[in-house]
Amino acid sequence: MSKNSKSRARKGQKQAVRRWAVPIALLVFIAIISMAYLAFQSAHETPITLWKLDNASRLGFEQREPVDGSSTVIESTPDYTVENVVYKSFGDNVHALLRIPKNITNPPVVIVLPAATVNKEADADMAKALASWGYASLTLDERGNNGSTPGPSAMDLNGGYQAFINNRDPVQYKQVFDVLQGYEYIKSRADLNGSNVAVLGESMGGRFAIVSAALEPGMKGAFVISSGPYGLDRTGNALADQFSTSVEPETYLSMLPPRKVVMFHFTGDKVIPVEQGKSLYANASEPKAWYEYSGDVHGVYSEIYAEDLRNELKAVLG
Repeated sequence: MSKNSKSRARKGQKQAVRRWAVPIALLVFIAIISMAYLAFQSAHETPITLWKLDNASRLGFEQREPVDGSSTVIESTPDYTVENVVYKSFGDNVHALLRIPKNITNPPVVIVLPAATVNKEADADMAKALASWGYASLTLDERGNNGSTPGPSAMDLNGGYQAFINNRDPVQYKQVFDVLQGYEYIKSRADLNGSNVAVLGESMGGRFAIVSAALEPGMKGAFVISSGPYGLDRTGNALADQFSTSVEPETYLSMLPPRKVVMFHFTGDKVIPVEQGKSLYANASEPKAWYEYSGDVHGVYSEIYAEDLRNELKAVLG
């Protein structure tokens, strides 16, 4: 090839590169802008919520998330094993302790919801008592409760309301869903009797026990220790009243029958006075049972009511 021919070839190649350079750069620019827009849209789009409220301001969930759970044995005694359980709810890891008695095959299960500020480890006395009676227990670390499950405390009703009016997920709603997901996890275990499950709540946990049992007809009953209504006043603000109604356990009592609600309270309770417990109980329909004791015990396991609790569990779960 002559020098002139080589020169013309090189010039043609350069021109071709220049012709394609602009379209390629434009395509790259468009791709970058498109990805940036999609990222912005994803970050600012209206969130898809799992929950809804009906005309009576009662909470409900459009669908249950698939149970994504795992467990690790952390203790084994001659009487029971303890597993650390983690499962998903609202995209978060919910932590719980599963205690399974060794003296019974396929045991019934009690979901345990501790009082405010009490984590799953600190509620071991209740779980040990249940195991000694032949029941497995799934004790949750409730959100913001000094445990491993993330989130603000469910006692922060104002924070829950702010989430509600901004179309977010109130922690109180998440906590109820955590219980329902725990129920689904129990049903996924072949070594547990997933058709024979009840929920037991202490103090703040008692409120969630009533709501979650009402929303899940598969639960056999609700056991409530040292609990009562929030007692929130009507404000005249439609949204505020709707939210307060949606978290109030009294709202859900009519959904429990024919499942039983059983309440235990001490006359000297300084955190939730016995009168408040009685007012919640009075609004419940049959079947129901009320147990009252002298003393100031609040929101913890006690030998004082142990035999009554055991008999009621036996009546409900066998």
